[in-house]
Amino acid sequence: MFWNPRRLAKALCFGSLSLALSAQAQATNVAQGKPSSASSVHANGFPTQFGHAKAFNGIINTEDRWGSSIPPVPWNPEWVEVDLQAVHAITSITVYVSRDATFGRMLDFDVLARPSTTVDFQVVPGGAITDNPQTTRTLTFAQPVNARHVRLQCKRSTDDNICRVREFQVFGTRLANQPPSAAAGNDAVILLPSNTVQLRGTASDSDGTIASYRWEQVSGPTTAVLTSATSANATASSLAAGVYVFRLVATDNGGATGSDTMRVTVHPTSASPDARAGRFHVWNRGGTYDTAVFLPKDYGTQPGKKYPAVLSLHGRGGTTLNAAHTEVLANPEGFIRQLTPGKALVDTFPGIVIAPNGPRVGGAIDTWWNVDTTHALVLQALTVYDIDPDRVTLTGLSSGGSGVNDQILKYRTTYAGAMPLAYFAPRPTNYCDLEAFPIWTSGHYSDGTFGAWGWFNATDGYHPLVRQCPGYSGEVTVTVTLGSGHSGWDDFWSRPEAQSWLVSQHR
Repeated sequence: MFWNPRRLAKALCFGSLSLALSAQAQATNVAQGKPSSASSVHANGFPTQFGHAKAFNGIINTEDRWGSSIPPVPWNPEWVEVDLQAVHAITSITVYVSRDATFGRMLDFDVLARPSTTVDFQVVPGGAITDNPQTTRTLTFAQPVNARHVRLQCKRSTDDNICRVREFQVFGTRLANQPPSAAAGNDAVILLPSNTVQLRGTASDSDGTIASYRWEQVSGPTTAVLTSATSANATASSLAAGVYVFRLVATDNGGATGSDTMRVTVHPTSASPDARAGRFHVWNRGGTYDTAVFLPKDYGTQPGKKYPAVLSLHGRGGTTLNAAHTEVLANPEGFIRQLTPGKALVDTFPGIVIAPNGPRVGGAIDTWWNVDTTHALVLQALTVYDIDPDRVTLTGLSSGGSGVNDQILKYRTTYAGAMPLAYFAPRPTNYCDLEAFPIWTSGHYSDGTFGAWGWFNATDGYHPLVRQCPGYSGEVTVTVTLGSGHSGWDDFWSRPEAQSWLVSQHR
């Protein structure tokens, strides 16, 4: 807890507030102009006309507001959030929760806060509002709430049941410097004679910026050579067989430090009986969906170990193998491209990637994935490779995204999650069949093939419809980017959070 509910409950008051309160006007609205986000933005004039930034720009009128794209439901509310860029001692919060004095008033909503992204949001004392009769609501605290992120969570509204916030004001003062959070990245496994590994760290600071990084060796059988040790990404070389521990130390602009460690396990050559580990090879299936395969660096070193697997489907113009199907291309299309030789992810990616080479169904670039043949490939892969059957996900771009949709509509019980990129939303006969199935999709807003409207519009969008299901698990994420054209998948797959998502789902 970052506040004392028992003490605060007695000190809390809330009520209506006019646009001109002298005491409030003299305080500092620390939310104004700060970075914001929202669960959705109304499609009329997306992304700016009713964008989330409008709730934090200091302008209070009927046409300058955030609006959700879809109606909320109590178990899956719409929300708008501000990042104060530092932990603040918040003394009061004021929200203008309507379009104007008569229309679109928010009835049921929560005000939540948290000091960092490493902890869950909590409702602030008195912040659970039901049957709200007012267009403006103020929460005032005698004892401050310490938070960096503040969110309004809308559950029910009047009239058309669209959530609207004309302005979201947070009043308080910035706290003393807090230490940064460092992440040294995934543990790595390499096989001799390879004796070099990439160290990929990150750091964040709840109340400032990262001023410097420093990598250091904590332990190991020999002293490693560290290159670029004062950067977030470094290289450790001259490694011998054994286990090394490296520490990343991050220092913020106020001089505070945070650290994290990671392990590098170096196996002797004889430790891996599978020479294909950590590289591409061709799985020849007699000409029917011959496949490019990536095996993780430690594949074969632990008898009986099962690995997560990712099915990677390329688009109509793409391929993964050469014309003779004897070699994997130097730049294969699809998620497997993230694991081409020389990329840092090769050392740390913990999963198997299966990337079939699609047939030319009706012409030079015409590849559409046969749903039954593709599924047969996956089932066979479970017998050929050491794959955990409960941790199989799939991803694809464009027509590969179509192939992903086909798989989850007919064979969803085989998979733990799906990531279709730059393609239309799936159209199941019963949307509730997918109510608990994890999906993360992305595409450019102006990409007609992606069809952002089909994913989130209030009438028949996939996300709004599946959210209405009683067993909806909240595991559908739609990431709309502001780029143009039919592209963007390689950038999306290069995100560490997307890479981690693909190997973190469980059936």
